[in-house]
Amino acid sequence: MRLVELSVTNFRSLGDVKCIPVHKQTILTGHNDCGKTATLDSIAFLLGERALTNSDISQFAVGERVRAALPSSEDSDESRVVTVQGRFDLSDGERKALGAGPSIQVRRRYVEDDGTFCEWLAQVPQNPALRNIAKLKVTELHALAAAEGVTLREGQANLKASWVEVLEEHAASAPAVTDWVTAPEHVLRALPQLLYFKGDAAESPEAVVRSILTAKLREYTLREETRQKITDLEKDFSGLLKDDADRLQKLVEERCALDSFTVDPTVQFRPTVNSVDLAAAAPGQQAVSLTAAGAGRSRRISLALWEASQQLLSESSGEDVTGGVIIAYDEPDTHLDYDHQRRIMEMIKASAAAPQSTVIVATHSLNLIDGVDIQDIVHLNSRDGRAYVQSLGSGDGDEETRRFLSNMAVSLGFRNSVLLHERCFIGVEGPTEYAALPALFKLAFGYPIQSAGIALWDCKGNDGALSFAKFLKKHRRTVAFLVDADTVRDKQKEFRLDHLEKHGFTEDDCLFLGDPHELEDVFSNDQWADTMNVKWPRDDTRQWTSQDVEDLRGTGKFSKSLHGMVHMHSSQAPRSKEQMVLELAHQLRKPSDVPPKLVDAFRDAIKVASEAGLRYWPEDD
Repeated sequence: MRLVELSVTNFRSLGDVKCIPVHKQTILTGHNDCGKTATLDSIAFLLGERALTNSDISQFAVGERVRAALPSSEDSDESRVVTVQGRFDLSDGERKALGAGPSIQVRRRYVEDDGTFCEWLAQVPQNPALRNIAKLKVTELHALAAAEGVTLREGQANLKASWVEVLEEHAASAPAVTDWVTAPEHVLRALPQLLYFKGDAAESPEAVVRSILTAKLREYTLREETRQKITDLEKDFSGLLKDDADRLQKLVEERCALDSFTVDPTVQFRPTVNSVDLAAAAPGQQAVSLTAAGAGRSRRISLALWEASQQLLSESSGEDVTGGVIIAYDEPDTHLDYDHQRRIMEMIKASAAAPQSTVIVATHSLNLIDGVDIQDIVHLNSRDGRAYVQSLGSGDGDEETRRFLSNMAVSLGFRNSVLLHERCFIGVEGPTEYAALPALFKLAFGYPIQSAGIALWDCKGNDGALSFAKFLKKHRRTVAFLVDADTVRDKQKEFRLDHLEKHGFTEDDCLFLGDPHELEDVFSNDQWADTMNVKWPRDDTRQWTSQDVEDLRGTGKFSKSLHGMVHMHSSQAPRSKEQMVLELAHQLRKPSDVPPKLVDAFRDAIKVASEAGLRYWPEDD
């Protein structure tokens, strides 16, 4: 079971935050007090790993009145409510075990004066009286059966089990609705385990070991043979408590003059590692308890434990194992140098690669932020003390990506978002390529071009762009140009070969587009014809055909001829040929729609970026 989305109401600064995306590897960024730790703690509350305290309740009254965080002046009896809701994707084995679809929704709610409740969204009988039949007393079962017109079948004994059986059969065929109801035990057992490493845990290896071993212990309790033993124990102890519960029930009924008072205890064993004793011995020395060891040794051991945890927790029995694990790190790079921060990043990637694990990291570290796909970053910000979330969705384009990076850079204290994720600068000839190529790149590879470490810039075909490129190269930044194949030999072009050499570049610094000459060439006749029929239909109502496009190839500059033809026959023709490529790019839907020649150029650009980055500047240079 994997957490994929989180919504939080009235938990600290998370007054009313909806749909926080959770990926296999998620980085939470943002300034102090914007809700990063609150998000991790809310997940712990959702999974039943921490109790809610009064300080966790938000100071904002948000949403429906029944969910307001503070009592209103109109109704002083209004309860404060905190809700943390998660959407979980299920493996095939979990779907079968839970009898559910591809995903389920679970929420944990705290209602002041009533306590905490864990619920799930499920198909249940429309009549609330039919939802918890097994928990009813015999007299209540009789009353419900009479109200529903249900009787025992012939030969059935007049026992509680018989009434439960026939009423549950009746409930299964009764009208149903989708509603929030108390989560059954098998759903609670299937929730992921939480392994929570806090920044201050670096000085407490004992806490790290307890977390790791407790996660493994609970994993073992989910095994069928172990689960049955625990279930039998729970039943045995429930039976032992029955007489005591009955005595309490009768005493309260007698002393309070009540017609009835129900005491129905439920016993649940939740194994945990209560304590561990750790000792370490340096070479040639006596073992010393870590409680007496220095902070430096404790940090090194904690880091080693974190690294070991991903190996230990990846030994689950595969995709269909029930449960899974969420590994949460709160400022894991605290007091660590850059080399150790890089080790942390590699450890996080390895942990996230395990089939049933999800890793969530709250950090300010540029090393950690820079080491993941931009789409895996969730940026938390706050306005008037209330947190809100910024992230990239699958449908977001290049403008949204650049805005997201810019906002994140400002929050981290940088002047320019280019400092984030950039490994190389690639210049393109004009606004057409600058607008169209990011969209085509994302369609082809499924992630933004910035995630590949590429900072694209529009050279606008002028000399200033080459001067800027020369400046970047002088300062040890990797620079390349993604240009039409005919550009370097066209005497009218700014990026012709002799001009490039004048600024210190060669043909080897260029990546070429075209099949054979320019970007417009790479798209098929059918792609152009389909786009033209949708965006620029002919005035004579005849359909554009692929042959119309084919006839223009090899007769001069293809893009100019194509634009001229469309302009001649359609009153809706675009003003410039640059708009044509952008419109065509927006018509493509599948990765396979991106022309292979263009994909090859993108792969070349990715290779440049993967081999690029900052380099030491030699003193004799």
